[in-house]
Amino acid sequence: MAYTFIVETGEIVPGANSYVSVEEADDYLSQNIHVSEAWETLDDDVRQKLLSWATRYLDQRARWNGRPITGDQSLRWPRAGARDRDGIGIPPDMIPVQLKQATVEMARYLVDSDRSNERAQDGLKSIKVDVIQLVFKDDYQLPEVPNEINQILQGLGTITSGSASAAKIRRS
Repeated sequence: MAYTFIVETGEIVPGANSYVSVEEADDYLSQNIHVSEAWETLDDDVRQKLLSWATRYLDQRARWNGRPITGDQSLRWPRAGARDRDGIGIPPDMIPVQLKQATVEMARYLVDSDRSNERAQDGLKSIKVDVIQLVFKDDYQLPEVPNEINQILQGLGTITSGSASAAKIRRS
């Protein structure tokens, strides 16, 4: 199946895979003199894929406030009952500006950092069972959503970082 870039407008667009268009991302990043030139060198196809990836990455890590409008929408926004950081209600047919900005920032971050292949166990150097002890490699850091993105999304929900998995421990 061929990849098709489809932007969610707040109207529950079937097959939507991005919260922001390339044009919106270009406008947003044109204000940042440190990254606008690097972003502009990317092909539109690459920018589209980065925006889709960033959307999916945020949706997978977020516990958004409010609730989805329908059970079969492609993305987790639009939502009913959501409020922004100031407590102002977000119309259920709208993608919040904060979410669009965070998606663009995440796409920019993903240009240089492939977060999809990091696993917490990759950083594990040793484990001791009696008197439980976990030791991680000195240079290992759990993957996380950059702090700037957490700040932008304040009020819309909670973003998790690191591994959300758990394992049962059995005594032998």
